[in-house]
Amino acid sequence: MGVVYYAYPIFTHISFAYIAEEHIRELRKYMRVVRVAYSTVPFLHPAHKIFLLLHPFYSIFFDFGDLARRALPKFEGVIGFEVADSNRISGFAVEHSNYARALIVPSRFSREAFVRSGVKVPVYVVPHGVRDEWIDAPKIEHGSLYALSEMKRKKNAKLLLSFIVHSPYRKGEDLLFKIFSELKRERKDVLLVYKGARAVKVYNEKMYVVYHGWLTNKQKMELFDLCDVYVLTSRGGGFEHPPLEAIARGMPAIGAKGGSWEDYMCNWMLVDSRESDVVLKGNPVHVGTGVEMVVEKAVDKLHEILDNLDEYRAKTREHVEKVIRREFTWRIIGEKLRDIVHEYNRTY
Repeated sequence: MGVVYYAYPIFTHISFAYIAEEHIRELRKYMRVVRVAYSTVPFLHPAHKIFLLLHPFYSIFFDFGDLARRALPKFEGVIGFEVADSNRISGFAVEHSNYARALIVPSRFSREAFVRSGVKVPVYVVPHGVRDEWIDAPKIEHGSLYALSEMKRKKNAKLLLSFIVHSPYRKGEDLLFKIFSELKRERKDVLLVYKGARAVKVYNEKMYVVYHGWLTNKQKMELFDLCDVYVLTSRGGGFEHPPLEAIARGMPAIGAKGGSWEDYMCNWMLVDSRESDVVLKGNPVHVGTGVEMVVEKAVDKLHEILDNLDEYRAKTREHVEKVIRREFTWRIIGEKLRDIVHEYNRTY
């Protein structure tokens, strides 16, 4: 059985770590995987052939500079995991891509951005996913979100859900509030549930509920089961995982046409969009623009879904069986990772 070393931020609750741990769980079905703390990579001195999976890839050069540039060539080979949060990456990122034998990105949007920007090493698309039980587990009721459940029941409300946990402009926080404010003016049966990682200004405490902190998988599943429509207002992002999780639980979702989420959203979920401004101003890697949904079109789409929830839930479940289960489960994704690693890893 082959051996690979997988370096990622082991001790932090961030999306990179969550995805990396799912990768490791799947890869261990096919090979021995040694977990390595991301920050130790520049200080490793391999005494034998070591093949390294590095997740994320570019930030190590900003964190450690020449230490990283001297360390990576000592490994037998490196595959880097990255994303494109906009439609273009910087010259610095393109140049440093050559320290990897190949790069793995989670969407066609990301791959197109890398190729468009001039990356020459092979770039593979391996999406993020959900576990099979995420699709199959029964609906969670009477769990830890009792207060929200009671609020929904008493107000006879329909709940819109959105995760905006960092980079508010890229995630479209302003668009979310505009869409919800417009929708709220036209109907009284909606409540916005905002999942963030920081304090936000509550324009009207009766308008939406804010959740902070890290949610367990069970808590997230319960939240998706309780809410009615996921509103993805992101202008950029290499994949955007929470909407996939929501869809996998049977929740209708909407997002802007032209983004990375087109890989797992079907046509009726996509809202007309326009090009956005630079999505992460001052970022040393992600230097391009994205897309932003047209507010009026998003409001119209939400009216249509909310007025016909049972129909759109059925459409969502059909999409899950035809697409999500077949292409976006970690089991399937693990097979793709296995094949790529086998192609490049010659240490066994």
